Amino acid sequence: MSSHQEDTRLFQGKDHSVTYQRYRPKYEGYNIVEKFMTFLQEQCPPPYQLALDLGCGSGQSAHLLASHFKEVIGMDCSEEQIKAAQGSSTLTNVSFRCGDESSLGSIQDGSVDLITCAQSIHWMDLDVLYKELDRILKPGGCLAAYGYHSNTVHVTDDQSELETQLQDIVQEINDWIMPYWSEKINLIYSAYKDLPLPFTDNKRYVDEVKYQEMNAEGVFGLIESFSAYQIAIKKHTDGTKRFRDYRRKFVDCIRKYCDQPEEYKLKYSSNHFLVLSRKPANK
Repeated sequence: MSSHQEDTRLFQGKDHSVTYQRYRPKYEGYNIVEKFMTFLQEQCPPPYQLALDLGCGSGQSAHLLASHFKEVIGMDCSEEQIKAAQGSSTLTNVSFRCGDESSLGSIQDGSVDLITCAQSIHWMDLDVLYKELDRILKPGGCLAAYGYHSNTVHVTDDQSELETQLQDIVQEINDWIMPYWSEKINLIYSAYKDLPLPFTDNKRYVDEVKYQEMNAEGVFGLIESFSAYQIAIKKHTDGTKRFRDYRRKFVDCIRKYCDQPEEYKLKYSSNHFLVLSRKPANK
């Protein structure tokens, strides 16, 4: 099995797909869609027929495209992720299918206005992907690749001591799972600055800090959705217990300041980024 196949298998479990859908960011409110639609319109005017969301996971990104395109297709190599996406979708112009960058043969040449990759392009075989992008994108069509990194927990009141304690616990977890990240995750931490792009007309939006409200369950659910966590609990016989202990410690810290620690409102910050690459309009 190739390293690429091993990487993509990290997201194929049924339980993982449920966790991924429930706790991963939904991208609403981050102005990502507005940014790549503005870039697309500069040389490829509407109306738009087809958008392709590659590595769509459980559909968080694909749904945001529905109002801008006649048809949206989400593709992911995980059957369980696709089942989760199909089970939650109510939009008639959005469909999901199993596949990856090597499964685009049925997409007609020059038929796609926009290809999006949300927190996924770093897992792909770029040589295969970019050859297919050049084939299926319309002249002036665009690739939009985006994601987030550096997740940090914050309190919503003046309890700075509590915030430090919670951040220390999350850092302990990060230190534990760090050895199990694929080296490909370095592209995420560089905000795709080191990601080679398929065309020469490019634009980057780097490290815009965004906040979302969540409780302790949300913080630990997000961590559970990480591929490194999935590997860590398999590598350690006490991995599940260790994670439960971290969560208990986290909740007990909040309990000192709040009678209902599971309901205590937290903010989770992450650095969001977007890179855009446009196929020449005369190609």
